[in-house]
Formats: sequence, structure tokens, C-alpha cells
Amino acid sequence: YFGENYDHRLEQPGWNLAGFEDDRWPKVEMVKGPPLIAQDLPPVKIIEMLKPREISSPGPDVYIFDFGQNISGWVRLKVSGLAGTEIKLRFAEILQPDGNLNPRTNDQARATDVFILNGEGQEQYEPRFTYHGFRYVELTGFPGQPAEDTLEARFVHSAVDRAGFFESSHPLINQIHQLVVNCQRANLMSIPTDCPQRDERHGWLADAAMTMEEACFNFDLAAFYQHFLHLIRLAQKADGSLPDFVPPYNPSVYPADPAWGSAYISLCWQVYMFYGDREILKKHYQNLKNYIEFLRSKAVGQLLSPLGKYGDWCQPGSLVAKKTPLDLVSTWFYYHDVLIFSEICSLLGRQAEAREYKELTAQIKAAFNRTFLQKGQYKAIRQGPVDRLPDQTANALPLYLDLVPEEDREEVLNNLITSIVTHHDYHLDTGLIGTRFLLDVLSKSGRQDIALKIILQDTYPGWGYMIREGATSLWERWEKLTGPGMNSHNHIMFGSVDAWFYKNLAGLELIEPGWRVFQVKPYAPEEISKVRARINTIQGEIAVSWQKSDSLFTLELEIPAGSRARDHLPAIWPDYRIKEQKEKELVIWDEKAYTSRENSDGIFPDNNSQLPVFWLDSGSYLFQLEKI
Repeated sequence: YFGENYDHRLEQPGWNLAGFEDDRWPKVEMVKGPPLIAQDLPPVKIIEMLKPREISSPGPDVYIFDFGQNISGWVRLKVSGLAGTEIKLRFAEILQPDGNLNPRTNDQARATDVFILNGEGQEQYEPRFTYHGFRYVELTGFPGQPAEDTLEARFVHSAVDRAGFFESSHPLINQIHQLVVNCQRANLMSIPTDCPQRDERHGWLADAAMTMEEACFNFDLAAFYQHFLHLIRLAQKADGSLPDFVPPYNPSVYPADPAWGSAYISLCWQVYMFYGDREILKKHYQNLKNYIEFLRSKAVGQLLSPLGKYGDWCQPGSLVAKKTPLDLVSTWFYYHDVLIFSEICSLLGRQAEAREYKELTAQIKAAFNRTFLQKGQYKAIRQGPVDRLPDQTANALPLYLDLVPEEDREEVLNNLITSIVTHHDYHLDTGLIGTRFLLDVLSKSGRQDIALKIILQDTYPGWGYMIREGATSLWERWEKLTGPGMNSHNHIMFGSVDAWFYKNLAGLELIEPGWRVFQVKPYAPEEISKVRARINTIQGEIAVSWQKSDSLFTLELEIPAGSRARDHLPAIWPDYRIKEQKEKELVIWDEKAYTSRENSDGIFPDNNSQLPVFWLDSGSYLFQLEKI
């Protein structure tokens, strides 16, 4: 990641063409090594080419090219000059206030390419053995005045197909969506990396797990994730432990923080659910069991205290969690992983093991509540005797997995909402872990309005604040930091918000694996008048489009062959009727009731619901909800 030095004078013409005389080259030696296998995921390729938005010169012989977007890749240099002329290209995400390059967020990565001319007319150069994370390129040593086509950026990443599309009538939501997509692209580099600019670029497991849902909505990652899961399995030690990142270049990353190690079972489950791939569960079953047993061996009284390292990483104003206890997060993931594993055992016909691990979840749940539930809220790290404020992550996590006893649920939820609304003025106080689950908890509790208000904030901390401060990809921290340290400006870990757009605004959510059966339940708030989304699934393309006016809500659906959908039409007004216009206009809901309980051309009323809910066969549908 330091870059590449290339002396064009040393290049042998035709070295890469058939017929080149290579008699003086050393012969290939046969050696023993590990067995080679075919590449099982899409290759890394140049996906997009960007021209500079602006060229500035903050000093003599110094030119700054601004490509308008923070990307992963390199630039193509076009130049003519004397032999021996040395041109230097330095890469960075941000600029100094005086317009010079600011490479401090690159940490120890030199991020510099050097090209020495051979002097034989116009020359072009692109590196072959490096890539950078950048928006800006500093050009020095250039002979003469550079032109717009002197440098052209190459956006480089794994050539995965786009699977999803989303847009709405709200500009900020569209900007956040694009921010996430840009950042996700830059961090699909054979493995799901954390960032493309530092001398790190690791496959941190929690970053991958917390964003996997968003990533699958936007890209076809079936092969990509299968490859990564294979790497995780190879990284597992004999005792069942996993590292924090894969490949595990540093031995100190064993054993993983449970929130990081959870990525193994979470990704297996995601691939099964999103793509309907049951074989992934069979293939990794024993290794997953080994990991679960490793966690069980480390638990004390069914609490997983010894393994926590990071917890709810990067909460506002801090790298480490300010209020969320490490052992609460670790034990929650212990419960989470055992719960999923019990489901996997059942799916694979291992009923005795399914019962065993189901009983273990009950024990963990009891220990979790006994230890962490305290008078209507879950335990927080207190800053003093008057600090009684609820912690957002500590309360969101147990609500998400229904760990909260039924008699305490309302009070815990109210305390969480009080923290968000009263103490933080509709802002997050969560890090990597809490952010992933908080919006879902609010939505499933009927408070999508609060979730949306959080998302639409353009003040600190929030996604809108990043955009207001000029971000073109997600930051590692909620703060705008431009110095050295953990201050990446192209970090995918807060990208989970994008899944909320698909699941809530478009209303798309899985009911059965592989999108054989799914839900369409669009949330149509006052702030948004139009949403369009589509995803390419293993079943085919699913498309949702809705728009509303003062008296009419229109919903168009495309359901692929072999799939069924449960359609919840939003009750926007007190009184309304619903028409379906597939081939002819048909009133299917009037006077707060179904007009018919019979099948109407692929539309089946849900007899268990008193609201306008319908089961739909594959096909195209147009619903109109009219205000009366």
C-alpha cells in the first residue's frame, strides 16, 4: 500500500507479448506448495473512470486534481517529456485548509506512485501492484502545464453486479443512499475491507457483519461472501476460536471479540436467508459448532465477560464505548449466535442438538437479565452518582432479540425513546453495533417516525452531518477528524442505515429464504411523497414503486415467478377505499373491510388481519388507495 515506483526506461518492449525473446530470463523452477484452486469470486477490475472535477495549484510545480468522489483505485497518467524526468503522484482523501494535500488519514501508507519517463513520445502509466483510497491526487514533477486528461481516475473494486436500486423524493435520503453505495464499492476488494486508504485494509469481521444486509440489497454478493466464509473457516484455530479480522495477518487478533466473531454465523445465515443457499449451512456446520463451543467454554455463569475488546466501537465522541458495558455486548452476541445455531441445527435435521442449544439460549437469557436489567433499563457505565440516563445500545440490543421480559418491555422501550428524543434531540448515541440494531428496534416497535427523524438530521452526529461537511463516502467516526489516527473518510461500518430504506420506505423484507415469500409494507411518512426500489433476487426481480398526494396513494408491484408476497397497504387516512387495476378496476377494500374474501385474480385477503393486508401471487399489480 506504499505505492509503486516505475522506471519506464527499464521496460523491455514487447515483454508481455507472444514471440518476445526471453532467453536471458531465468527459467521457472518447480517447487512444492499448497494445492491451487480456481478463483471462486468475481475479479477485481476497473469499474468506472472519473475525470477531474477541478485542478488547482497551491504552490509552484504542485497540482491538485479533485475527482469529486472518494474512491478505491488509482489514476492513469498521460505525459510527454525528457528521459529521466521523475513524476510523483500522491493520494489522499482530504485537503489542508490552504488547498495542499492532507495525507494524514492514510496513517502509515505512503500512498505515492513514482513514474520515470523514457522520453520516447507520449507515455501512459497505470500501476499494477497497488491501489489507493483517495479523492485528491497531488501531481509534482510534471513537465509543463497539466491538462484535464493528464490524470484520469480508475474506480477499482470486485466486479460484483449491482442487485438493488433505491430512490425517493427526499434529497437527503438519496444522498445518504449514494454515500453508502460509494463506500461499499470502495470496500469490496476480494474481501470486505474496512477502508481503502490506510496501511490496514483488513477484513474486519464486525464491519462485514453489521453491513451485510445493506450490502446484499445493493450488490450480488453470493459468491463474494462464500469466498469470505471460506477464509474465515481457514482462519479458525483448533480450539474453535476466530480472529477479529480475516485473513489474520496479526496473531494478536485471536480470540475475536464476540461481536466480531459473530460474523461467521451471521454471514452464513445471511447467505442462507438472502440467497436460499442451504448448502452453506451444511458446509460450515461443524466449524460453526466449534466456535459456539469455544464461546461456551469461555462463559462464566453463562456470561461472556473475558473476551470483550471493542464492544460498541466508535460511539460519538469516543473510540471505545462510553456507557455500554463490554460484557453486556459480548453476552448478547453469545445469545445471538447460539440462537441462530439452534435454528441451523433444526434446519439440518439435528433435532437433539437443536434442543440442547435452545435450552442454552434460555440459560443465557436468564443470566443476561439477572445481571444487566436494572429498574426498567439495562446496565450502563455510570459517569457519577447523578448519572441515571439510559444507554441507547444497552437497551436496543435486548429489545432487538426479545430478551426483555414482557412485563418490562414497555418501560425499557420508553427509556430508550427518552434517551433518543429528550436527551439527544433525535440523535444517535451509538457506535458500530448499536447503530445497526437501533433503527430496526424503533421500526418494529411502531416508531418509524423516530427512526426517520434520526436519519434526517443534518447536525452532529449523523449521516446528514457527514454530507453537510462534504463527505462523498461514510466516515469511520461520527466526528469530522482530519488528523492521524483512526479517522478514515471511507469506512463502511455505519452503512447499515441503507437497509432501513429498502425494508421500511420500500417495505421489502424476507419471510422465507431466497425471497420465495416476502413482505411489502411501505412506510409512507409526510416527509416523503415517492419511493422506487428494486432488487434482483434468486427468484427474479422484485420492484416496488409508490407515490402519494393529498388524496391518493398508488403502489405498483412486480413479484417474480415462484414468489408470493404479503402486501400491507398503509392506512394513511381514517377513511379510504382500495382499488386494484391489474387488468380491470376492482374495489377490494371499502368501508374498513374487504369487499370479498375470495381470490380476485391472484389477490387473497389475509383473513387474520383487520387491516388491508393481501397475499399476492407472482405478477404485476397496481393498487390505488383513495381518501374518502
